[in-house]
Amino acid sequence: MTTTTPALTFEARQRPGPSIAFPLVLIGLGGVFLLTNMGYITGLSWNRVAQLWPAILVLIGVDLLLRPRSMVAAVLAEVAIVGAALIFLVVAPPFGGATPGTYVAAENVAREGATEMSLTVGYGAGVLRFSGGASDLVAVKSTHQDVELQRVFRSGNTAAVSVRSNTPNPPFVTTSRSWDVRVPSDIPVALTLDLGAGDFNVDLRDVMITRATVNNGASNLEIALPRANGNVPVTISTGASSVDLRVPAGVEYRVRVTGGLNTISGPQESSGYSTAVNRLTIAISSGVPSITIH
Repeated sequence: MTTTTPALTFEARQRPGPSIAFPLVLIGLGGVFLLTNMGYITGLSWNRVAQLWPAILVLIGVDLLLRPRSMVAAVLAEVAIVGAALIFLVVAPPFGGATPGTYVAAENVAREGATEMSLTVGYGAGVLRFSGGASDLVAVKSTHQDVELQRVFRSGNTAAVSVRSNTPNPPFVTTSRSWDVRVPSDIPVALTLDLGAGDFNVDLRDVMITRATVNNGASNLEIALPRANGNVPVTISTGASSVDLRVPAGVEYRVRVTGGLNTISGPQESSGYSTAVNRLTIAISSGVPSITIH
């Protein structure tokens, strides 16, 4: 007598499809920054985006939890999370800045007869405002106890000043730190700004700039350029940033951009630059910025 053993059958489990979390983030951020470049959204910067980094952990956790069980549920949840983060970026009031009257620390450097200066400012993540109009040689205010005068060197009528933050912020830490830096309007200044990620407003209209160098990371950088006395070099080295250059009426200038993928709007050279004695020569080395010239 022959017996037959029933064949064992195994039900194949369907493997979950690939995650859509990362493509959703890229599509969402790309769309928002495109609308920002077109002027439909204002006040957005890479620093503001970086402060939402915990949402990435939430997105990864939801994907790991739901995708093996239900692809539809995972997609709906991920779309909801990315959508909520993008809505917050667009409509929520700015955070991470300081309001007038919240400064708790100040450092001033007296002139002591100085008639020209070189200044280096080192700053991490946060908000920084730079302008002229100071009565002292350098005046710095901060919302934190973090201002350190590293060096004040004087030789004759020339002063070299270096001021830095003594508590630089990591790039993905939410911060409410803000600095206000002012220099005189009546002496020549050679300026170097070493900045991190943040929102930076550099107003040089009332500053007698002999040269300016700005190094910054992912940021929103606005520079109101000065009037030139001679050929004034302005060098900007930036990462994934929004760069807004405002040129005073009647000032001759040229902008040259090198580096990665750049979006540039506005004229890059004035009509009288090549023959002008007083002019701004602007060189921008960049990662993936959006550059606007007014």
